[in-house]
Amino acid sequence: MAKKPTTRGRGTQRKKVALVTGGGTGLGRATANALARDGFTVAVCGRRADRLKPKRGEKLHPYACDIADNDSVQQTVKEILADHGRLDVVVNNAGIMRAEKIGQIKRSTIDDLVRINLVGTINMSLACIPALTKTKGHLIMVSSVLSQRPNAGTSIYSATKGGVESFAKALAVELAPKKVRCNVVAPALVATEIYAHAMDSRTFNKFLKERGKVYPIGRAGVPEDISELIAYLASDHTTWMTGVLIPVDGGRMIG
Repeated sequence: MAKKPTTRGRGTQRKKVALVTGGGTGLGRATANALARDGFTVAVCGRRADRLKPKRGEKLHPYACDIADNDSVQQTVKEILADHGRLDVVVNNAGIMRAEKIGQIKRSTIDDLVRINLVGTINMSLACIPALTKTKGHLIMVSSVLSQRPNAGTSIYSATKGGVESFAKALAVELAPKKVRCNVVAPALVATEIYAHAMDSRTFNKFLKERGKVYPIGRAGVPEDISELIAYLASDHTTWMTGVLIPVDGGRMIG
């Protein structure tokens, strides 16, 4: 377990604050709970306010926000800072997945994937950088191995995630003198809602089992496979890491 993050100021001890976008379900929720377990005050944001409400035992602070709407992002970051006083870690997890092959790609698919996956990540990152500069904080992006090894039908999704990775590397270069770090986690197939929305549960479970056989480790991922790495990156053990892309993929990139 990562060391509990705290900072001292004016004779008092204050917990570090993390923000997880897309924190209502799946990987985002697992990440938020892992960070809360490790001592962070954790804000979660997403478009669906009903999904953000903490369940029994969860210590999360929900904020409704559409990351594709810059005004919404600016207002949400302002509220988080007013409520909690600081930002130390921002996990850009929110995103959508749609698979359409060449000749079947709809203009709405292009617009939605670019607007949410890429522009949304840019919106939130830029809004949070002033606060992260004050705390010498950490931006963590969630990408996908599909940016490096795409499947048929994922051209637009893969392009948006490739854009996220390039954006993160550029931020890492520019923010390093300010001691703000930016790293990327790139999962392969994980059992989360981003893939499951187009299937019933039985079909999705079959898909996970069959697809998992492609990976050298022999299974698809679960949210905790990714969230525990993100929690480690958010800890004080990784202060000399920036501009790094880490695949978490059951060996997919080598298999």
